[in-house]
Amino acid sequence: MSPPQASEGWQRNVWALALCVFIAFVGFQFFSPFLPLYVRELGVTDRAQIALWSGLLAAVTPAVSGFLSPLFGRLADRFGRKLMLIRSLAGFTVIIAAMGLVTSVEQLFVARLLQGLFAGFSPMAMAVASVSAPRDKMSVAIARVQGAQLLSAAVGPVVGGVVASHLGTRAAFFVTAGMCALSLIALIFLFHEARPLEPGEARAARATPLRECLRYRHFAPVMILLLIAQFIDRGLVLLIPLQVAHLPDVEASAATSGVIISVAAVGAAVSASIVGRLSGIVPVGRLLLVQFVVGGALCGALALAGNWIALLILRTMVALCLGGALTLAYALGGMIVPFETRGAAFGWLALGVQLGTAASPLLTGALAAVSLSHAFLMDAGLAWVAAAVLVFGARDLLNRHEPRP
Repeated sequence: MSPPQASEGWQRNVWALALCVFIAFVGFQFFSPFLPLYVRELGVTDRAQIALWSGLLAAVTPAVSGFLSPLFGRLADRFGRKLMLIRSLAGFTVIIAAMGLVTSVEQLFVARLLQGLFAGFSPMAMAVASVSAPRDKMSVAIARVQGAQLLSAAVGPVVGGVVASHLGTRAAFFVTAGMCALSLIALIFLFHEARPLEPGEARAARATPLRECLRYRHFAPVMILLLIAQFIDRGLVLLIPLQVAHLPDVEASAATSGVIISVAAVGAAVSASIVGRLSGIVPVGRLLLVQFVVGGALCGALALAGNWIALLILRTMVALCLGGALTLAYALGGMIVPFETRGAAFGWLALGVQLGTAASPLLTGALAAVSLSHAFLMDAGLAWVAAAVLVFGARDLLNRHEPRP
């Protein structure tokens, strides 16, 4: 059954959550793209060692977070999802500030590992969005929060680059910590959790291990879809600057890469918003199938881009196709699990997202070192694998509509 939702107030709640996500993720973008520069600043000078440490630093936080997300999901169902978001942002504020004070790359690694203990903010925000709106508006709510996260990638790297260039890389960490604190304040005062759990629901939340979630029909396929969508997205973030660096007649490769990444981020946000609204008309699974099929073909075409304009156009088209994939996959997840265990279930679904986040830079980087075109083709193949999962492993989802009001 759908939870009781007030006809007034859910829009404000979702907008407040989107604002918190946007502020926090703009902050994350202040330092994430510049980790290799910080590694060098901490005394690592060998190129191979910089690449190795950068990969480890990028992977350790989502890896730790992915394995802990189910635990935090169950705690959210038991004690409240807003409390888990507060826990995450408070931890980020302290730990990211500490990153600006480290004196060695080993200390930075420990800080990134500790950050993983408080991560999972994004999947929990999606879970909160899914229960903050009426059931027939769930995709719209998820798309709004997902769009805020995607838009941060259009703003954060540019502003973060200015901060890092003029104030130093360490300053970017302090600014990020400040923005996490601002997001925390906004969350506390602007967002109001829909309702407390009843005692029976709290007992159900405590008893939702993975084997229970896997009993929900098509739970495993949805987890795979989330993993693939996140893997492709993270991989393209790494591949675009590498492709730009190999293009002829590109003098300012960093600036060109920044423009392409920012425009693609806007395209992805637009895609998430559009599919969120279309899901009320077209079955969610069918929309997702089209995105993976067409997006896979465009990923393959990226390998053929011979100049930065073609790369910009193709990358934007990929963003418009695949930018809403996570939104739709999360919406499918919200449809197949009960409301009272939504946090725990989304915690397990987040395991797929975080595994994609951790594995993508490592595998994509290793393949790109051999052949950039093969790395793009790998993304294309994965998109078509996701389409096959929908067609052959979860055919029922192709006709799944959101509940009518």
